[in-house]
Amino acid sequence: MFIWVYFLEKRKKIIELFDEHLDAVDNTIEKLVELIKNLDTELESIRKLSDDVRNAETEADRIRRQAEEEMYSGAFLPNFRGDLLGTIESMDRIANKAESVADEIELQSLRVPNEILPNLKELVEKSHVTYKAVKEAAKEMFENFEKANEMILKTENYEHETDIIERSVIRKIFSLDIPLAEKIQLKKLVHRIADISDTSEDVSDRIQIIIYKRKV
Repeated sequence: MFIWVYFLEKRKKIIELFDEHLDAVDNTIEKLVELIKNLDTELESIRKLSDDVRNAETEADRIRRQAEEEMYSGAFLPNFRGDLLGTIESMDRIANKAESVADEIELQSLRVPNEILPNLKELVEKSHVTYKAVKEAAKEMFENFEKANEMILKTENYEHETDIIERSVIRKIFSLDIPLAEKIQLKKLVHRIADISDTSEDVSDRIQIIIYKRKV
């Protein structure tokens, strides 16, 4: 009886950490959205906002490591533990993507033309919406399969919308009267922002497989 209670408590702790990590990744993207919205401010402000993104990603990493340590204690069956580990690691890559965008902007002192600032804001906001959908799917995959599947479909739809915005802003970049090197640099930035949405969809595919396995 004591052992059973112990493992129930362990399982509860892991799920709590899993949810905390989802929120920490969300916070990292929120910090990136704030950075993108303020790209027309002074360099010192951009550096501070970039540091906020990095600090949020570091916190997500800390929670991920704690969750993984708890999972290796054996609170879940080995096959489900592997699925959960894979999911949390995939989610953590989304936070890494957000950090890489902040690094690219701040470390290269990237100059973003005013003409495309609204487009970048739209792109990062849609990427954030895509993450929020897969986050909800992850939270529901333990109990509510129907709701999780609904959010997986939303993730896919949002990712498709992100692709449309991505192509549009790249088209606009190459219509600007700026040096080719700057156009290529900006195109790379756009791809990195859109990667947040792409990776979110990849995670939703993983969650879908987990749901199929749990239904069997």
